[in-house]
Amino acid sequence: MNNHPSISIDTPAERLVTVDSLYLRLMYDRIQDIYRDTDHLATALDAINTKDDVSQGVLVAVKAALLSNSELAGIVSEMFCEHALPYQAEATSHE
Repeated sequence: MNNHPSISIDTPAERLVTVDSLYLRLMYDRIQDIYRDTDHLATALDAINTKDDVSQGVLVAVKAALLSNSELAGIVSEMFCEHALPYQAEATSHE
């Protein structure tokens, strides 16, 4: 267990947690759902045409927020792939 990159020999025991691998997979799937949904919603806003400057500004702001959330979900997803999911595979392979 100590050969995983996120765990060093100096990691205090109180920082280590046990998480069911099914729960980890479910969390990862929900993050992927958020990533896809926010990206699709941002893209859907492109279909709205308005000549009103205020409305156009609102659309741009909402799209920027959605794309920002999509990017954040992508970062969290990468963190899961880098840290949680390989550890899950490693633990499963040792059983």
